[in-house]
This record gives sequence, structure tokens and C-alpha cells, in this order.
Amino acid sequence: MTAARTRLPDDYRHHTLADLFWHQARVNANRLALVANTAQGLEARVTYAQLAHLAEKFARGLERLGARPGDKVAILADNRVGYEACVSYLACIRAGYIAVPINARFAREEIDHAAGLAEVRFLIHDARYIDTIGDIRARIAGIETLIRIGGSEDGASSALAWEGVSVRPAPDAAPWPVQDKDDISEILFTSGSTARPKAAMLSTGSGVYAACAFAWAVDLHEGDVYQSFFPFFTTAGIRCVMLPGWAVGATVVLDPELDVHRIMRRMDSERTTVYVAVPSFYIFLLEAYDPAVNDLSSLRVFDAGGAALLPVTTTSLMQTFPGIDIRQTYGGTEGGPSGTVLAGYQALNKLGSAGTCWPHTELRIFDDDDHEVPLGDLGEIVLRSPGIFSGYYRNDEASRDTLRNGWLHTGDIGRVDADGYLYVIDRKKDLVIRGGHNIGTLEVERVLMRHPRISEAAVIGIAHSKLGEDLLAVVKTLDGAEIEPSELREFCADKLADFKTPRNYVFVADFPRTGMGKILKPDLRQLYRDFRRDK
Repeated sequence: MTAARTRLPDDYRHHTLADLFWHQARVNANRLALVANTAQGLEARVTYAQLAHLAEKFARGLERLGARPGDKVAILADNRVGYEACVSYLACIRAGYIAVPINARFAREEIDHAAGLAEVRFLIHDARYIDTIGDIRARIAGIETLIRIGGSEDGASSALAWEGVSVRPAPDAAPWPVQDKDDISEILFTSGSTARPKAAMLSTGSGVYAACAFAWAVDLHEGDVYQSFFPFFTTAGIRCVMLPGWAVGATVVLDPELDVHRIMRRMDSERTTVYVAVPSFYIFLLEAYDPAVNDLSSLRVFDAGGAALLPVTTTSLMQTFPGIDIRQTYGGTEGGPSGTVLAGYQALNKLGSAGTCWPHTELRIFDDDDHEVPLGDLGEIVLRSPGIFSGYYRNDEASRDTLRNGWLHTGDIGRVDADGYLYVIDRKKDLVIRGGHNIGTLEVERVLMRHPRISEAAVIGIAHSKLGEDLLAVVKTLDGAEIEPSELREFCADKLADFKTPRNYVFVADFPRTGMGKILKPDLRQLYRDFRRDK
């Protein structure tokens, strides 16, 4: 297929990620660029100049091993080795290699699928995954070189040690090839909730847009301390944390994992100013926060992305942290990302909204025939911006379908109000059709979350012999005790239409989650696929 072209605005100074980062390495050479864990369990604190030098050396090391611009370099790592992962990623950006982050939670078959689909030549992996990947070169043709991050030198692995790959650039080394804004910089994998993950190609120019636009969306500036637990291997980790932070000259702080108490201690010690997470994190934060123990006075922005921030969570955050701007952003992998933002000053007036468009982003609501629906009506959210992905690697049919008529079809259902504010109703695949009624499960979850004893809720569709589908509410309570279903049905009675009110409930201690902490609804649907309570 012909990849979609990047339409960067004329006023963007940099057109490639290499230009963007290495500019910061010159103008903010001594500013702290990254705080992240290393494979040795230490904390690395590196400046922009140091990070650029480390990436340059690693890029030259890969070149010595035979890497050429356009080669696919997979990185199987998470934030526990965030330092090595970031250096490896920037090395790819510098040399024009295509970075292929792979989900560190993938099982062996999933890793094989990802590496095979992307036609990976080099695989950099955390030593923790030696047993998982096994002899991957015997299974996946094309993988030539394994590079191990950390681990002991016991001779059992044929992988090269990450620390030994870097070489000092020779004085007469040839300059790196000039990159074009449409050159692919990353291949990122979609969630794969209904099929195997697809490989989304993203250009270096779209990365520049995403970096600048997301920094604008979360009000990020030079000198900010920008912290998140978003995993390195996700769109959010790379294009919503690392790149926006480095685009403005901020310090990027990567939490090794989602541990609320340790994260709050790090917010305190680093004097964090902006934090970005998924909505469930803020629920955990509200439960764990103790003003007598945790000093979060340096923070000025909390941003929630990846899912809708429930109104009850928004109001609780505003009451608990009155000096912090509570923001909501909406976007996705194929969007590059690009999307919308709801700033704190509008949060109470537009509770439940995902806000308005980022600069240079257009949004419409289409029906099934790709016609724009009347204002306020439900339909599929479609986007157009310089951040849109270039297509799916080796999947022309899916690319054409997703990028129809120049618009990114997100697969999300939403509506836009008279003021231009977006409301995300649900994923198309999460809509439940109960007796002919279309029900957005997110709407039902928002109501259940208003119950004083409910911590989290996920609503899914289950088979029903007469209605086709019915609702099942999977609920986590604050005290761990179950609630009588009759009480919950009564609670919903004046808030939801009767056909939207769940009749079936199960109570859980916790949910299956992604590495970002998002609830895995596909796993819930599989777990409760045989649930029957036809009444």
C-alpha cells in the first residue's frame, strides 16, 4: 500500500524526531532529560546531552552489527529497564532504524507473531524474558541478532550484552542519512482485542506532531517534571510521555510499575509537576492518598487518558486536590495519537466529556455509510490530523478500511454537543444490543461508579436466549463485600432507562488489566462467556 502522508503544519520547526530531540540536546544540554530504572536496579539520571551521546553510541554499535536505515529493531522491555529502553529507542530515531516495541507481557506465541509480522532483524530484550523468547531465531526467519539487557554472563545465552554494543563514533564516521517526515519511525501493535494485534506504522513526522500537540494538551513546558507509569512499549509511553516531555525540554520520570505508594513518594521527591495515567490510577490514588504522609504540592496537572474519566472520579479529584488542573485526553495508537482534551476549567461544566480537538486536528461523527450525523446524534468518531498513522504493515485491506476517504475511523462511538465537546460513548465492539436496544456500557459503568460502595465496575454483554444479549456488571467494592443486586438495581432506577439497568452482577477482588492498568474487557467476556441467568 501507499502509506498516508504526514501533513505537518508550516509553522513546525522540526520535521523529524531526530531533529527534534537533538535540537534539545544542544539548547538544553545540561538539563535533566530522563529519570528511569536500569537493568542493575539502579536509578539513572541523565541530561539531554548525555542521553543524546548514549543514543548516538548505541546507534553506531547497531550499525557495526550490520543495521541499516529502515531495518526493524524490536525492543522487548518495560519500565523496569526504562533507561536502556529509552536509549535503544533514541538510537533507532537517530539512525533511521524502525523501532518495534513489543509488549513485555506477551506470551511466546504473541512475541513470535509480532516479530514475524514486523519482519524484525534485531531483537533487544530484557534478560527477564530469556525463557519466554527461547530460541526465537529458530522459529522466526529474519531475526539475526539478539541483544540482552542485563542478566549474568553465564554463557548460556547467545545474545550480545546490551552494554557491549555501544561504540564511540569515529571522527570520520559517515553522517546519518537525511530523513523525510514520512519515513516510518515506529511500528506499534494494536490491542488485538478481537484478533491478533495489527502492526501500526507511524512516521517520524507524525511523532513530531504528537509530541508537540500532546505537550500542548497537558500544558507541558520547559523545566516541567513529567512523570508516568505508562509502559515503554505502548503508544502512551512513547508518544504521550517520552516524546512530549523531550519536545519541550522537560524531565521525563518513568515509574517502573504501577505502585501507587511508591509513585506518590516519587512525586514528592522529584517535585513532579505533571502526571499522566489511566483513570483507574486516580481511583487508586484517591484511596491511598494521605496528606499527612504524601506531599503532592508541586503538582499542577493530572491528566487521564486511555479511557473515560468518570464524573465521580473527576469531582473527587477536584475536591481532594483543588489546586491541580484535572484534564482528560482522548486518542489512540492509530491516531498517532491525536484527539481531544478537556481542561480543568471546563471539567465541571462538561462532566463526562473528552473535550475539544487539539490544534490541527479535525473530528467528525459518521454513520455506517460514512455520512456525518446531525449534531448530538451517535455515530463513529473519525479523525484527521498530521498525527494519523501511515497504515498497517503488511495489511492493506485493514489499512484501506481504517483510513477510508482520508479519515481515521477509530471504532469508537460518540457524539458532539452544540459547543463542540466530544462525548465518547463506547467502543463499537463494547456496545451491547439488548432486545434491539443499543446500550453503551460506559454509560452504565459511570452510573454504577456513583454508588458509594463501588470502587470500579466493568459492564459487558452476555448471551441471552430471548433478548440476544444482556448486561453483566462486574463489580469491585471498596470494602470487598458484595452488594445485593436489588440495591444496585434500585440505585440505577432513576438514573438509567430500565433496559440499560443491569440485572446480573458478579463481584471480584480485582480485574484483569493491561500493563497500563486498564481493565481488559475481552478477558472478562471470555471469563464469563458461559454466564447464564435468563429471566
